[in-house]
Formats: sequence, C-alpha cells, structure tokens
Amino acid sequence: MGSIKPPNGDDAFSIDFKSTPKNRIIAFRDHLDFGTVAFVRGTSRPIEGFRVRSPQVTVAIHESATYRLDWRSADSDRLRSSEISRGHAHVGDGRLPFWFRSRASPSFFAIAMDAAFVKQLWEMEFDRADDFELNTAIGVRDPVINRIGLLGREELSEGGINGRLYGESLSAALGVHLLRQYGTFSRLPAIHKGGLASGPLKRIIEHINEHLQDELSLVELSRIAKLSPHHFATAFKVSTGISPHRYVIERRINRARDLLLRKEKTISEIAVAVGFSSQSHLTVNFRRKMGVTPRKFRQSLD
Repeated sequence: MGSIKPPNGDDAFSIDFKSTPKNRIIAFRDHLDFGTVAFVRGTSRPIEGFRVRSPQVTVAIHESATYRLDWRSADSDRLRSSEISRGHAHVGDGRLPFWFRSRASPSFFAIAMDAAFVKQLWEMEFDRADDFELNTAIGVRDPVINRIGLLGREELSEGGINGRLYGESLSAALGVHLLRQYGTFSRLPAIHKGGLASGPLKRIIEHINEHLQDELSLVELSRIAKLSPHHFATAFKVSTGISPHRYVIERRINRARDLLLRKEKTISEIAVAVGFSSQSHLTVNFRRKMGVTPRKFRQSLD
C-alpha cells in the first residue's frame, strides 16, 4: 500500500467524521451519527506528510500496533516525533489544521463533536463568552478519555442501542474534560451538586412524554432547562435517580408494554411508535427491563 501524497496547492485535507469520507486518508468501518456528535471506528492510510482539518473537535484512541507519528501543531514550526501505542489518544480541534506524517496504517476509535456542541459547554460550564481553544495533544495516556472511549466503543459495537441521548451524554462529559485538561484557559468549570427545580423538571418530563416517539437529544432537553448539556444530565440524575437516556428508555418500554397489551399493533410498529430505531433495539431494551422479549410478553397474555 503506497503512501498518500499531499494535494496540489493548499496542502490540507478536510475530514468530516459525521459523513462518509470523500478522501483517501481514512476509511470508516463502523459509524454512528448522533447529530451533534459521532462515534467512528476506522483506519488511516500511510501519509507522506500534510495538514488535516475538520469541522469537529475529535478524540481518537489508537487500537492497533505501535507506530511512529511525526507531527507539528497549527501554532508551531517545531517538528515532533511520537511513538503511538494501543490506548494512546490524540486530541485536536479540527478548526486548527495540524501537520502529520506516518508510514503505518493504524486503526482507531474516535469521538467527534461539533464545535458548536463544545462551545455550548464552554459558555455554560465555564461561564465564558469568547471562543474556546484546545491545545493539540498527540499520543497521551488519559484515563478519563479511555474510560469514556470504552463506553463509546461498546455503544458503537451495539449499533447505538442506547440512543442519541446516551451518545451525547458521553460526549458532554468528554467535552468538559477536554476543556479543563487541554484548554488554554485555566478556569475550572463550576461544580453542580443540586438537582433541577420542580418547574424545569416538570417541563422536561412533559416534553419527553409528548415527544417519546421522536429522536430526543441532550442538547434539546438542556435548552428547555436552560443549562449546559453536561450540567443538565448531572442535575436530572440528582432529581430522578437515573440518567436522562435511561429515563427515556424506561418510559419507552412502559409505553411499549401498554401497546403490547392492546394487541392492536405489530411489534415492529410498536418499536417505531415509542421511539426505538428498530424492532431489535426495542427487543434488547425490553428484555433488559422486563426479563422477556416483546414477543414472549405478548404470547404470555394468551
């Protein structure tokens, strides 16, 4: 396999992790798009050396054999060389192209977040009105990134079984960590220990019940509560005892059970009616909570 050569003219490639790559740099094997964030597993080609940009803030965790990566950040002329091993992570704001070169074809898992998603965390968690800045970090060992990455990999392998709310919740926690650990500003985020006030909590629950069949997002719910996504997820769990995504799944299962009792819809129709992306996703979540599949549950009523 030959190395990819830099493009003519501007030596920068653009990679959008929310869509199928339109270049020869990387190939996606698995891909989940949650709207504001994406989970991706892929492979990079050998590269002779050029700059890469992206509309997302991305964390990529290396998953294959150790290799050598030469790189240079957007704000420096200093060429660095790093030995990248399994579990090492790359952190970068794709709006600031960085240069790199590699003779390997490494595999990776990545969480990519829209810059607007991270900016909302920046504004509401750190009380900032300006734009955020992240330092490029290559080949870091970061336990927080690895823990969140493990959960993200599981969700990707299961085809997004827990839905958009879960994917965005993981990404919000990751985004706050990146701003705190790799941001150029030293202010720590506010510590939120309390739950939601009764009024906002009531509005959130009413919105969930009214839109249970829709693809609910953490950003959408946090706006109703007038909180950042991360703060909202934390406060909601304090108030209810469970995370937003788990609350929504339980409400969907309860509504699915009611529809199964009526025997008016097929199981696939019920899955769509309560907001699951497929019958298989309903089946897995229903069995986790009820101990039986929807089909077995319906058969037991006869």
